Amino acid sequence: MVNEKEINFFKKNGYLIKKSPDQISLNKLQDFVYKILSKKKKSLSKDKKKYFQSLHKYITKKELNNFRVNAITLINRNKNFRDLYYNSSKELLDGLVGNEIAMQKKINLSIQIPNDTKSMLPMHSDIYAGESPFEVVVWIPLMDVKKSTHSMFITNPKDNIAINKAITKSKKLTIIKIYNKFKKKFKFLKINFGEILIFSPIIQHGNVVNTTKETRISLNCRFKSLLSPYDVFSKTHRNIPHFFQPHTVKPLTKIGFNFIETVNKKKFHGSL
Repeated sequence: MVNEKEINFFKKNGYLIKKSPDQISLNKLQDFVYKILSKKKKSLSKDKKKYFQSLHKYITKKELNNFRVNAITLINRNKNFRDLYYNSSKELLDGLVGNEIAMQKKINLSIQIPNDTKSMLPMHSDIYAGESPFEVVVWIPLMDVKKSTHSMFITNPKDNIAINKAITKSKKLTIIKIYNKFKKKFKFLKINFGEILIFSPIIQHGNVVNTTKETRISLNCRFKSLLSPYDVFSKTHRNIPHFFQPHTVKPLTKIGFNFIETVNKKKFHGSL
């Protein structure tokens, strides 16, 4: 379970790193991704972490995007993958979000090979893209991630006011220049395989060019409380059924929605 100290840390910092209580599900996620990647690009190593770390030795920068897109397609075709993903982070979601959950329809895979400028994800807050402030991102590394350009960076919520002002008000500064201006406010996160990063989309985050000698592979997916607001600031279709789908729904919620549906269709018959 998430304890009170961890909840307070999340409320103050906007993120939490915690070992998954369900290591079996986490290992199965890693196994599946290893199988689909190594099937396309053969490896002499049976060590999954080492294979992921050295993936850049088996694939070129030119091949990378198609390779990643094909892997994402196979991941999202696997019906069990979604349950494994949810199970690996269930206790964190129960404590921070709730136990009736809507889950992003598409799980994403990130592959950041060394010195690849096209894999860069500039500083951003997901709120700018129409995400809900009531959701969280669950970010799962498939190997140990170093506290460096090998990882992702994140900012302290207390610095968001100045950064958001620069982003929304400045007509001269690019996102890269704004990041450089505030980069001392950001920190890179160290996360070991077996741990999960869960964070609010409100805080600024992103990555830079990976200047280490190792590839970084991670999964990410968004979750939110099923009955919390979706399109909060604008109609972006980041809602049910376009972007999210119900994953865990309690019996009474199903009864309630069934009642509303029958009343709206003027077909209410009094049954549950």
